Amino acid sequence: MTALYNLEAARTDAQREKMERLEAAGICIFCREHFEAHNSEPVEFEGEHWFVTRNAYPYAGTVAHFLLVPQRHVSSFDELPDEAGAELWALRRRLKAQYAPLAVATVERSGDMRYNGGSIAHLHVHFVVLDESPAKTVRFKVSATAQGE
Repeated sequence: MTALYNLEAARTDAQREKMERLEAAGICIFCREHFEAHNSEPVEFEGEHWFVTRNAYPYAGTVAHFLLVPQRHVSSFDELPDEAGAELWALRRRLKAQYAPLAVATVERSGDMRYNGGSIAHLHVHFVVLDESPAKTVRFKVSATAQGE
């Protein structure tokens, strides 16, 4: 069975412990049927293909950190229909309008988590509202050294 979580990507002990527990149970926290039972953050809004939630483990230096998560368990955009792309951009625009930020960052990782630095195999997009202070730099990990090679 392919791993659901990349434990090496956990940023806190609490996150790692949750990932270990869910991996052992075979539960993907981003699959819609498990989301409410295992996530501390509610679904903010959703569409046919995506739902939006705050990141339970936001990156330091962010004003707000959202995750846009496909309703289906997929690991790549290639597995989604074209209309899911249009809905993703509409949800992104909605978040941007809600915050009217000076700057945002949108990041996704797909493929082998051992290489891309991701923490979960279920595709998701990070939407980060950046702080106005230039002293608060936000770093996204988008690469990793392969483990066990």
